[in-house]
Amino acid sequence: MLKKWILPFLIGMISLMQTTLSYAQPDIMEGVEYRLIPTPQSIAPHQKQVVEIFFYGCPHCYDLEPSLHQWLKTKPEEVHFERMPAVLDNPNWVFMARVFYTAKFLGIEKAFHARYFDALHRDKRRIYSLDELAKFVQPLGIKADDYKNMFKSFQVSSAVSKAKQATQNFGIDGVPAVVINGKYLTDVPMATSREDLWRLVDILVER
Repeated sequence: MLKKWILPFLIGMISLMQTTLSYAQPDIMEGVEYRLIPTPQSIAPHQKQVVEIFFYGCPHCYDLEPSLHQWLKTKPEEVHFERMPAVLDNPNWVFMARVFYTAKFLGIEKAFHARYFDALHRDKRRIYSLDELAKFVQPLGIKADDYKNMFKSFQVSSAVSKAKQATQNFGIDGVPAVVINGKYLTDVPMATSREDLWRLVDILVER
C-alpha cells in the first residue's frame, strides 16, 4: 500500500519545486531584458561581479543612485560591486573619468561620488575645471596640490585607459548600464524600471 503513494508523492514534490523555482527565477529573455557582452570579460579574482557604468554628466545616472544604494544594502556578500566611468571618444568623458579615478586613488571615492553628483545635478554647480575640483575636495581633507598631482598622475591615466578599453569591450553605447559577471549587460530601458533593473541583476548574477 505504501509503495502506491510514493510515486504520486514524488511527482507532486517535483511539480512544487518547479513551480517555486519559476517564481524565484522568472523567465528573462536575451535581447529583451539583457544582452550578452560581445566577448565575455574576466572578473578574476571575483566569482560574481556587478559593475555600474556611469558618467557624471548624465542625469539618468544620478537618478539611479537611490535604487543602487538600496540594492547595495541587500546584495549578497560574495557579489563584488564596483563603479566604472564610461570613456567614450570625447574629451568630456575622458575628463570625468579622470575625476572619478582621482577620487578613488585618493581614498575619497565614496564621499566624493555622492557629493559631486549632488553638486552637478541637484545644486546645478558647474565644477568642471581642475582648479574648481581642487577647491571642491578641500572639505574632504585633500590639499589642492595633492589633488592636482593625482589628477595628472600616470596611475590615473592608466586607469582611464583601461576604462576606455572596457567601455569598448562591454559594447557600451549609453549610460547608466550594468555589467554582470563580465557576460551580461542590462539597463533601465531593458528592465523597464529602476527597481526592476536590480531584480534583474540579482537573477543574472546567479547564472
